[in-house]
Amino acid sequence: MLDVHPPHHAANSWRDFLIHIATIVVGLLIAIGLEQTVERIHEHYELRETREALEREQAANDIAWADDEHDWRRVFVEMKNNLLVLQAIQQRPGLPETALPGDLRWNQSPFLYNHAVWDAARQKGIVQLMPLSESNRYQEYYAILMGMSTQSLDDWNAINAAHGFDLVDSDPTHLTPEQVEQAIRLTTTALEKHVLLGYSFGRLAVEFPDRPHTMTWEVINSVRPFAFQVDVPGMAAAHAKTMERLAKANSGSKGDQIDPEALK
Repeated sequence: MLDVHPPHHAANSWRDFLIHIATIVVGLLIAIGLEQTVERIHEHYELRETREALEREQAANDIAWADDEHDWRRVFVEMKNNLLVLQAIQQRPGLPETALPGDLRWNQSPFLYNHAVWDAARQKGIVQLMPLSESNRYQEYYAILMGMSTQSLDDWNAINAAHGFDLVDSDPTHLTPEQVEQAIRLTTTALEKHVLLGYSFGRLAVEFPDRPHTMTWEVINSVRPFAFQVDVPGMAAAHAKTMERLAKANSGSKGDQIDPEALK
């Protein structure tokens, strides 16, 4: 708060009055300038501290990330294993549990990430102090993580639904044909959700290559190959036709039209 004191003696002329007014104005301007300088210094240190806290938060996420990538690969193999076991039961009714090509595994935990620092930075308005490109970069990073947390919970729920039968009897060979078919369908759904989560791992690796990662698009594509990748010679002609259509997806002088030939 600024204190403005009255003059110790009355102004005797317009000159004295104007000098007095100018003194007050200059004093006010100096005070406001000092206040804004202090505020800018405070914002500078607050922004620096926030950036450091965000880096520590992301470093913690990197550690969790490494574990989650490891778990993703393990759960993928688990779901494929479970499908093999359930399909064996479906194809060979009466097969004893000890003769199955494996045992069922349903171990998976949701992937959760740290975002408290980012949330606080947004609530306090510190994000507005950042250059737009920087704040957008942070926003993209945390948006991907939050989306993956949602995908992971969906994955977890689907896996739990797939083995709901073992609440009554843990031996899958005791299931009726209808129950086996349902378990296969639910396990396939869980695997689909798990692969969708895997694609997000690959997306984060592409968008943020500076963060440590072991999951890439190549890893995901290797466990879910396209038909032409499995049988290159046999699918060569069909693959070539598809690529011809895709090449015509953005046609016209401006590349903003779909060539009708692309849909034939």
